[in-house]
Amino acid sequence: MIFDSLGASFIYGFLIRRGKLSGIADIDIKKPIFFVLGFALEFGVLNLTDKYPIIMTYRAYIHFLDYLMLFIGLWYNRQNKYMKVIAIGIILNFIVIFVNGGRMPVSINALNAAGISYLVPELQKNVIPTHQAMTAATKLKFLSDILYLPKPYPLPKTFSIGDLFIATGIFLIVSNAMIKASKKVKI
Repeated sequence: MIFDSLGASFIYGFLIRRGKLSGIADIDIKKPIFFVLGFALEFGVLNLTDKYPIIMTYRAYIHFLDYLMLFIGLWYNRQNKYMKVIAIGIILNFIVIFVNGGRMPVSINALNAAGISYLVPELQKNVIPTHQAMTAATKLKFLSDILYLPKPYPLPKTFSIGDLFIATGIFLIVSNAMIKASKKVKI
């Protein structure tokens, strides 16, 4: 959802509201290294499991460390009103992930409705380090990946309420920075 949100913010902030792309450079993110580390850990878990199977053994700990990095980054940016929106999403995702053993539950029905049922076998084999199939035992199902965007959306997907908050916060940060830059008085 991050890339979808960035794309939407560019369309809205730059094309529709006639903002300036240069405004993105004015976004003040304190200690961005924590966000970079958090996303790097997530990327590593998702993409290196085949090469390093031990990741599956320690996936919950790695995922926890990933969230710890994000929480530290959010703490340093707690004064930013849009980061507070992102923080709500990250907290909601953290809660559902960790009450369900360290992985985000995904609704099989939502995957099918989104038209991405090719992901179902991998979830049912239980081999995805960051996600798992939703079952009757899943806790806090309403916070899981139960929402979906089907075709004709160009990138069909399932997502959670937390993801929606994160995407909204990113959209607001980026689009408002572009719009604000276009309103600066030139001397």
